[in-house]
Amino acid sequence: MNDTQTETEQQPELPDWLVKAEEEAAARQKAARQAERAAAQRHADLVNEHLKELGIEPIEPARVDDAEFFTVLRPAFLAPGDYQADEHPVWASYDTNRGVTVNVGPTDRPYATEYAANLTSVKDVVDARHAGPAAQPPRPVQELDWRAEAIRRVRPMRSGRTDGDAVSQALDGMTAVMLSLAPNGRPPVPTGTEVDLDCEFLPGDLSPSGLVSLALNAGPGRTLYLVNADMDTLAVRSKQFMRAEVWPCLPLTLDGELDRSHPDVQSYDEIRRRVEKFFAGLGNDVTLWVYCGAQDVIRLHTLWGNDWQVMPGSVPQWADDLARLRREAGGVKLPPHTGRRHHALEDTEHQRQARAYLRGLIG
Repeated sequence: MNDTQTETEQQPELPDWLVKAEEEAAARQKAARQAERAAAQRHADLVNEHLKELGIEPIEPARVDDAEFFTVLRPAFLAPGDYQADEHPVWASYDTNRGVTVNVGPTDRPYATEYAANLTSVKDVVDARHAGPAAQPPRPVQELDWRAEAIRRVRPMRSGRTDGDAVSQALDGMTAVMLSLAPNGRPPVPTGTEVDLDCEFLPGDLSPSGLVSLALNAGPGRTLYLVNADMDTLAVRSKQFMRAEVWPCLPLTLDGELDRSHPDVQSYDEIRRRVEKFFAGLGNDVTLWVYCGAQDVIRLHTLWGNDWQVMPGSVPQWADDLARLRREAGGVKLPPHTGRRHHALEDTEHQRQARAYLRGLIG
């Protein structure tokens, strides 16, 4: 008999009063959970009935999602978005004060949508898709300690984490570092080489097969565009958006398959080598630019396993974002995209044009 067995056998039985109290607490928790689910189901039914009355057939109806510790209403998904075209994903949700509402928010976070308007007609859906969330009253300006914010954001990676969330937080931390060193909290206009990055990828897949294409654009004559020969083509074509918007932009054969003989189509390892060579030829004073592009930077760094000790020093560890300039310019619409959206290289060219336009507004 070991010590563990002895200790286990010596544990006293729970007294009757505690057993009864625990049972009562469990019963209350079960009843609360049932009431919570009933309310969520009632709200989902109200959303779906209202959509039917308006003649709106959702891509996904409202429903109830049961997690381990809570139950929540999952809004009805009404329309996809394209942030480069200033089009927001649209949802229909329920608010106890407003009733059925039109919300906007990312497709991978349906529970984090923002109110846009009360849903009274199809026009509300179209307006929300193009205008985004309703304007919020201005909040008091609070001076942020950028140095402390940078340390807080980078801490997960310094503790050894290399998952997507940790990398994304680290990128935010690098932005905070830049802001902490800038006068009046605004980064100075870079004086070196500005490189625009854009990637197409399978959401949530950080493996080599999840990268579809990658483009780097440092100006005329200094571009790199590569398509991943090792991508999961079946997964890409199984997603409606990828099949309709991304796949046609890739080098294809006459029968619609990926043209693996095309010079732009290279293995994942070769993409890593060419990206390293591209940055090595630009010198040390490089600023990387993206548009709502934390995920793009993660895909770039994933070429080296998101390990900065392995990644070449010439590859930027952080990126500035066109979305910041757009916010400084008052949230204006970007110039029209004259190329093919979701063709990575043509998207980087649009980023460069949009950046020049926004800087002209900001002064």
